[in-house]
Amino acid sequence: MDWITPPLVCAIIFGCIYKVIELFVRKRERLMIISKLTEISNVDFKGINIYSSGNKFTALRVGWLLLGVGCGFLLGFLINMMATYGKYAYDLDSDSVWQYHRVVSGIVYIACICICGGIGLLLSYKAEHKAEHPEEKKEVEF
Repeated sequence: MDWITPPLVCAIIFGCIYKVIELFVRKRERLMIISKLTEISNVDFKGINIYSSGNKFTALRVGWLLLGVGCGFLLGFLINMMATYGKYAYDLDSDSVWQYHRVVSGIVYIACICICGGIGLLLSYKAEHKAEHPEEKKEVEF
């Protein structure tokens, strides 16, 4: 799994640089908003919550995504072990089994992680929608 290190390092470096630039841009935006607020004197701001980010389901999203990624790792491991040490692997010679193991096992892991992570995000979307709109009930007609 040495193939994951360079993209992961690049993603971490890019994310850190992006967040630093975003920090300075947001600071400038906030200063511009404050300067504009001094010009407006007759507006009532009591109903506005300036500390709310609007993402109240972030923990749910991350939790479902990590659950999906974990299930993807487990499913990829099981598929890889069944293909490497399974019943039909004994019919093949050891070189072709290890050739499969080196080439295809990474693809199996990535596919399972992506599929299960996507399923986790879909489940989080469904849970968010259900939490935001509890009055909507589906009626089934027979």
